Amino acid sequence: MKSLLKIAALSVTALTPVVVQAQDAPAEETGLSDIVVTARRTSETLQDTPVAVSVVTADKIAEQGLTSIDDFARQATGISFSQAFGRFTDRPVIRGASNVLANVQFGVETGAAYFVDGIYFQGDLQSCDPNEIERVEIVKGPQSALYGRNTYAGAINYITKDPSTEFSGSGRARYAQNNEFDVGASISGPILGDVLGFRAGGRYYKYGGEFRNNITGQKIGKEKSKSGYLTLVFKPTDNVKMRTRISYQQDRDGTRAFFLQGADANNCQPGFRSAGFRNAGAPPIGRSSTNRNQWFCGTLQPRPNGIFLNSDAATWTLNGASVTQADGTAFDGVANSQINISNNFTWDIGGSGWTFEVLSGYRKNKNSSGSDSDHSEAFSAFGPGEPLFAISDRDRQVDMSQEFKIRTPEDNSVRAMVGGYIFKQKFWSQDYVFADPAARTGRVLVPLGGNATNYATIFNRAMFGMIEADITDALSVTAEVRRAIEDKTLMDRSSATSIFCAGEQTRQRQFGAATCLAGGTFKGTDPRITVNYKMDGLLLYANYATGRKPGGFNGTAGILAAAVLGRDASTYAPEKSKGFEIGAKFDALDNRIRGAVALYRNKLSNVQLSTAVPGAAGSVNSVVTTSSNARTQGFEAELQAAPAKGLTLTAGLSYVDAKFRSGCDADLFIYQSGGIRPNFNTAAPPAAALPLCDLTGKRLPLGSPWTANGSASYEVPVGSGDMKAFGITSFSYESAKNIQTDNFAKVGSAFLVNARLGVKTERFTIALFGRNLTNEDSVPLATRWFDLRYGSSCRADVPQLPTVACPSTIARPIAPTSFNGATAVAETGSPRGIFGALRKTRTFGIEATMNF
Repeated sequence: MKSLLKIAALSVTALTPVVVQAQDAPAEETGLSDIVVTARRTSETLQDTPVAVSVVTADKIAEQGLTSIDDFARQATGISFSQAFGRFTDRPVIRGASNVLANVQFGVETGAAYFVDGIYFQGDLQSCDPNEIERVEIVKGPQSALYGRNTYAGAINYITKDPSTEFSGSGRARYAQNNEFDVGASISGPILGDVLGFRAGGRYYKYGGEFRNNITGQKIGKEKSKSGYLTLVFKPTDNVKMRTRISYQQDRDGTRAFFLQGADANNCQPGFRSAGFRNAGAPPIGRSSTNRNQWFCGTLQPRPNGIFLNSDAATWTLNGASVTQADGTAFDGVANSQINISNNFTWDIGGSGWTFEVLSGYRKNKNSSGSDSDHSEAFSAFGPGEPLFAISDRDRQVDMSQEFKIRTPEDNSVRAMVGGYIFKQKFWSQDYVFADPAARTGRVLVPLGGNATNYATIFNRAMFGMIEADITDALSVTAEVRRAIEDKTLMDRSSATSIFCAGEQTRQRQFGAATCLAGGTFKGTDPRITVNYKMDGLLLYANYATGRKPGGFNGTAGILAAAVLGRDASTYAPEKSKGFEIGAKFDALDNRIRGAVALYRNKLSNVQLSTAVPGAAGSVNSVVTTSSNARTQGFEAELQAAPAKGLTLTAGLSYVDAKFRSGCDADLFIYQSGGIRPNFNTAAPPAAALPLCDLTGKRLPLGSPWTANGSASYEVPVGSGDMKAFGITSFSYESAKNIQTDNFAKVGSAFLVNARLGVKTERFTIALFGRNLTNEDSVPLATRWFDLRYGSSCRADVPQLPTVACPSTIARPIAPTSFNGATAVAETGSPRGIFGALRKTRTFGIEATMNF
């Protein structure tokens, strides 16, 4: 069976050169269908929308077997997405506007926001049910004027399916290698004729993992999801419509497949923060090294056999010795549950064409996540209850939003819309520790208000509007604007003796006595101006827009850093973008060919970077600063063609040049100085330090400069009935991407090919499929991290700086003994390595669907 699957799937990749020779059919049989989108918060065809939008339709999702934002992004231009943390901590990068800290450091957001049916969704969407999606719209460029918070790079809008007008149902089942099983079903139809309709469905998905943990011997990377939804559409009159949707989802993923490329692989930037300057720990786990390089330059290679995670108690063999280790994490993997409720009420006032719309959203999410975050066989602990670098916590989040809009008739030569928006969020986070510290078994949560907990709120309100005027039959101008005010608060307790509160002074009684600082308020106005010109089959447009990503708080670390920075470091500013886009969209040859091209340039200011500042007694605190600037520019092109009956071709290509224009990075200074800790404010570096920390000209991390995608599908009748045979092949390409701002280390390019081959009728489809047929193994994304196996104490047989606590008989330094008018202090923290996630390998399977 396995050989048959391989032959069937691989044969599809050879199908494309054959099908392009198919005989041309009449235009009415080969034209491309129009796609209606809501990218500008109103319904219009994709080709009439004067903004760059990539659309993944329900048909494409079903035909190609797409399952998540990871798949959707591969079939779109201008977006780079990488599963860096399994199905957790989404970091979509649109047009190169990225941030290493996004969704990793508390409060730092991505700049490309999710929406579900137009409602802001702050969370992860990788495990959504693909069968309930009508289309996914990836709207590129600053979208703050209409979409609001956190859309300074773009917006990703999931549109779910409406009820059908006649009773119908569908089912889908898929089985693939690595114990992957996916089954889903839905039913839909009228309840009260045209007045009330429904759609209900559910899904069960599991994946058994394919990599093993060398410590426990268990497979890791397992995934499991269960979900259900109900959509009701109520239309009591022709002028009133109310759409209500309720969904519930549970996810439970096992230990994630992370590997560590340790400090022994470092090959550049020699200096003190290296394994060669550290005492080895106790054998067999502790390591020693003569490698004095602080960092890695080049392309990270996958290490599927290098997974060593203290995720359970185990006895195993290392370097010929038996090692017994206790459980190193109080919680492993990801456990997520959420309920989402949305309601959209639309009223055509008296049938006049004037419409009033209310969009309401509620989301309650509970997420537990954890991993052995040194990603190695090292075992260190703060104490018997809480392991060191075992990041295990539970977050609770409640979101509520309300949007009101009134719009003039669409057939007016001058059209307008005005609206208001409110978004509220409450967020709690608590660490997991062991219930029985002596035996390190079970798990409990630190009480809220205790060490390693926080509580935060967001209150965003805005007014927004749009006016569009037809200057001539072909020329129109649109102006949009949003004025937003956002209040944020934070209680962050990072140790038993330090506490940081921003706002909500009454919370002192809940979290213990403390002096609280004032809450932060962030205000801003974001416009967008668009000019578009239409002629037969052609749209030309240009727009100018601004956008912003929210600011936030540095917590206790900001208070400690203020004395060094000489300013209040409790907050950091919003990251802002402004720029232009020009583009063209066209249809040709009776809709057999459709294309779009866009050129853009954006300036980014107050880019949010992690900055190391010296603290008391030689310690280093990490805070977010906004003293860097960047710019992104590039182009995107998409093409669809239906040259013959049954044949459809697509292609996409994008390039983004995303680089810093200014900024100073603390880690870059450590590398290039030979291992000296910064003894200056990196937000305003002295002249002597700037050459060693300057980011100017370096690429923004996490995004690929070049991306490309394409597909070919062909179907042909079989016999005299409605049965058809079909073949589909698709590919995606992403060039190498840097993992940090220093641009030294990167993950390699990725070229993936998928294929499907099967038969279908109006009632059923059965297909054999292959994913990642090239067996691409490049690492999706990686992160700089500590390598605790080498410790942090100094070796006695190497030259050191005078201020390092090593034997005074060592006199010869390898770096300056003073810097910036003060004694230079060597960076003697743990050496740095890189941890990365592993890509799923070549997979074959079978899928069947049935409709009735």
